[in-house]
Amino acid sequence: MTKLQKQMFIIIGILFVIVFSMAASISIAKNVEPDKLIVQYKTLQDTKIPESMNDVSIVYFTDLQYGKFENKKRANKLFDKIEHLDPDIIIFGGDLFDESCQMNQEDIDYITNKLSKINAPLGKFCVLGEKDEANNDIVRSILNQSQFEILENETILLSNQKSDGITLSALSNTSDPSKITAADTQYNLLVTHMPDTLTNEELSTKSISLALCGHSHGTQITFPILGGYKTIDGAKSLNRSRAKKISFPYIISSGVGCTHVNLRFMSTPEIYYFMLQSK
Repeated sequence: MTKLQKQMFIIIGILFVIVFSMAASISIAKNVEPDKLIVQYKTLQDTKIPESMNDVSIVYFTDLQYGKFENKKRANKLFDKIEHLDPDIIIFGGDLFDESCQMNQEDIDYITNKLSKINAPLGKFCVLGEKDEANNDIVRSILNQSQFEILENETILLSNQKSDGITLSALSNTSDPSKITAADTQYNLLVTHMPDTLTNEELSTKSISLALCGHSHGTQITFPILGGYKTIDGAKSLNRSRAKKISFPYIISSGVGCTHVNLRFMSTPEIYYFMLQSK
């Protein structure tokens, strides 16, 4: 074999590996990852968490996007998983239906029934996403019927049958950080839909122990080295491919459903399970 033949053989081999890897990645993105659902387990331990909140569990999920891609099969997997986790508190981060969903009464009844059956003895809370605002009256009606308290630019106390507890702050898409009123002595969990909301400089003056957000779907398709395949309004400064140092820790969930395309790659659908521990 000549030197030129060896070089051609190596080039052909490299091209074959690239093509094979691309084909495998497309298959995973289309047939595997969108149907998966993982649980991210985390312990939140802090001196600001009172003993009365020890072992209190919180499940956070966001971006259900029920409709064209997030069908009953996938949604049933989500709600079965939440039931199995048996949380004390449930928090939904917004975008109940996908923008392409032509909601009929069957869809409304199904989602209302599933959300209503979630048992969370210490409270069910949510913020609205931009897609919820497009179907404002219907989504609010579903959430209210399902015993979810819609939080909008406010701070509330979460407690376990005691006078103390932790605080839960919420910022709407039209955020007003001045409404965040948690004291420095309290553990304050902040929830908002869009990651870029967290970059508001006024929040640096607030007591925030941990922030939760979604919206970007973890960019839904993430290429190695290159990062997400696109950015969207509300997640341009902060997303799973682009971090930014701010004055408090934050988690950007990749969410549950798919939007625009029924593909996910290196952005597996996920929900979070938090266990509170005093320190």
